[in-house]
Amino acid sequence: MPSAPLLTSSSRRSLTIGGLIFILLTVAVFSYQFYRIQAGDDLPRLNQLRWNYLILILCFLPLETLVLGLRIWIMCRVLQPGISFWTCFKADLASSGIALLTPSQIGGGPGQIYMLNRGGARLATALNATLFAFIGTMLALLGCGLYALFASDVGHVGSMFVGAVIILALISASMVFFGLCPGFFRAGIAAASRLIWKIRGKNYPLKDWWPPDHSRTGSPADRMDSFSCELADLVYTFRTDLRQYLQRGKISFVIVCLLSFTFLVSRCLLAYFCVRFLGIEVSTIGIILGNQIALLFLTYLSPTPGNAGIAEGASAWIMENIVPLGFAPYYNLLWRLSTVYIAATAGLILVVHRIVVDHCYLNKIKFPSIHLPKRR
Repeated sequence: MPSAPLLTSSSRRSLTIGGLIFILLTVAVFSYQFYRIQAGDDLPRLNQLRWNYLILILCFLPLETLVLGLRIWIMCRVLQPGISFWTCFKADLASSGIALLTPSQIGGGPGQIYMLNRGGARLATALNATLFAFIGTMLALLGCGLYALFASDVGHVGSMFVGAVIILALISASMVFFGLCPGFFRAGIAAASRLIWKIRGKNYPLKDWWPPDHSRTGSPADRMDSFSCELADLVYTFRTDLRQYLQRGKISFVIVCLLSFTFLVSRCLLAYFCVRFLGIEVSTIGIILGNQIALLFLTYLSPTPGNAGIAEGASAWIMENIVPLGFAPYYNLLWRLSTVYIAATAGLILVVHRIVVDHCYLNKIKFPSIHLPKRR
């Protein structure tokens, strides 16, 4: 059994609070959108629904998780061969589930790491796979952003969209920079560590620090507190793993970026299918995809659990020229169901089941099973 710890009581409390905030914000924003509908507004009618697009939605539902699970599996084949695709598939679902309870899309990383480790991956492998996946997503997002910026019309969200592109570009550049040149980051955290040490009256010792692969002889490379030492070790370990991965898995990283791009396009296409399913024909697929790419940028790092409230509000705003006011809550509900709610619910079920199994194992409790009565 892998050695990653179970969720602590504080983590469970934080996730519970996040879940409550998600439910409250979701109920509030949908209540407001339904409240805005006036007596004379057009509403979806049963005879207008185009059921062939519902079939496409159902076909695309598992595509995102399959693509992202394949992305993790391809990385694990380089980092630690032997991790099954089923483990990677469950890890991505777990990431979707935990992201529903934490701010921004990257909040699901711990869930992904947890499931990978429970499936046999080393903690370092699980952490690096999550980080490399994030880099792949950032590069794919930047590609989509450049397309939307120069080849599509982002309309009234142009200034906010440019700001989101710049922020994500800076995040991506920072990760690559610190991965290739960790000395700058180490110098910064060491300086901050010594400054805090002086402010607190030098009441705890500083430790000598060498890079993880150093022989630890001669003068230390730096001095800092124990937490900063561990943080610097992680940065240098990430640098080593990133270089090894790019040396051994250049093609796989290209595939990871392509799969990340496929996942983003799939999510945008689901919005297009939702619009067409409701019988709305006022816009082209190119405009809808451009709006959805802008929406991805604006909500990817939103501070609410599962982007609740912000995603629905931003969607209604960005799509207001396409989706009529009377259709907006129905469209947003269908869009969120197909892109978030269903996968996240499945992920939460998997995480809870895994935690219960681990709890039973650690406490030597036999996990309950269902026994059918024997035939006489």
